[in-house]
Amino acid sequence: MYINPYLKKIQRYKDHEDREGFLGLDMNENPAGLPVEFVENVVKKIDAKLIASYPRKDGLQELIAQREGVGVDNITLTDGSDEAIKLLYETFSHEGANVVMVSPTFEMYRIYAEMFGVNIKKIEYAEDFSLSVDELIHAIDENTDIVALLNPNSPVGGIYSDEEFEAIINKARENDAVVCIDEAYYPFGVETKVELTQKYDNVIVLRTFSKLYSMAGLRVGYAIANKELITYMENAQGTYNVNTIGLLVAEELLKTPGMLEKLLEIEEEGKHHLMSALEGHGYEYHGQYGNYVLIKPKKDPAYVAAELRKEKVLIKTYGGGILKDWIRVTTANKEIMERFTELFLKMDLDA
Repeated sequence: MYINPYLKKIQRYKDHEDREGFLGLDMNENPAGLPVEFVENVVKKIDAKLIASYPRKDGLQELIAQREGVGVDNITLTDGSDEAIKLLYETFSHEGANVVMVSPTFEMYRIYAEMFGVNIKKIEYAEDFSLSVDELIHAIDENTDIVALLNPNSPVGGIYSDEEFEAIINKARENDAVVCIDEAYYPFGVETKVELTQKYDNVIVLRTFSKLYSMAGLRVGYAIANKELITYMENAQGTYNVNTIGLLVAEELLKTPGMLEKLLEIEEEGKHHLMSALEGHGYEYHGQYGNYVLIKPKKDPAYVAAELRKEKVLIKTYGGGILKDWIRVTTANKEIMERFTELFLKMDLDA
C-alpha cells in the first residue's frame, strides 16, 4: 500500500474535546456568536429543499464582489480559509521549492508545506516581537514559490506597512513567486490589501467568515486574486466545497445593513475593557490588532490556564519559543471580557 511519505512524517494535534459549558477564549471564535434574532430569522429560511440541494455559490460571490470592489471572477469561495491555504500549495508550489513565512504564525502554513514536500524558510520574530522585513525579503529567491504574510499575524499581532508590502511583492515577482496576504483578522485594526490583487498579478488575499462574522462552525472563506490565479485554484477545488447553509448565513450577513460595523463595535468595546484593566495592573501585552490579546501573566501560563479551566474558561498557551511566557485570549463583548478579567486578575495577582 502506497502512503504519501510526507504524511507519515507530519504530527498533527487534533482537539476534539467536549467544550459544552466552557467559555472558549482560546481559538479566536466569537464566544457570544451572532445576534439571536438574526440567527432565528435565518433558520426560518432553512427547509428540506435547501438541505437536499447542491450549493449554489453565485449569490455570495456577487455580494462579496460588490463589497470588495472586484469582479466575480476575481473570487473563489473556499471551505474556510484553511482550504484556501491548501489550494495555495496545491496550485502554486512544487516539491522541493521554498515557502517564505514568519514564525510564529498560523500552524497550517507549516502543515501544508510539509504535506506537499515544500521547504520552509522561517523568519523568526525577535524576543521583543520585532521582525526584520529586510531578512524576509532577502529570503525570497529563485527557488521560492510562495511568500505567506498574515496581516495581522497571529498570535504576535504584527503588521506590514504599505512600503513593506510593495517591496516584498516586487521581490517575489522578480522570482516568479506568489504572495499570499492572509486577512483572517481583518478588519480588527487593519486596512485590507485587496487593492494589491488588482495592481499585481502575483498577489492573493485570503478571507474567512469565521472571525468577525462569527461563522467558524459553518466553514466559509474566500480568496481574491486576478482571474487567471483564481481559475487555477478552482481547477484544484472540489465541485461543492462550501455547504448550502453556510452560504445562506453568509449571504444574509452581507445583506444586513450595519452588521459588520455592529459586530466590530461590540468586540472593540470588550477589548478596550480588557486592555484598560491590564494597563491598570502593569501587565505587558500586545493587542492592537486582531480579535485577541497576547498577555504576559505574572504567574506561570500553565498554572493560569489550569486555574481558569477550573472556572470553565479556556485560553491559549504555548509550549516554548518566544511565546512560552505568554497567553493568548480571544476578545469578545464587554460582558464576557468583564468575566474573564475578574477571574484572571484574581488568580494571577493573588499571592
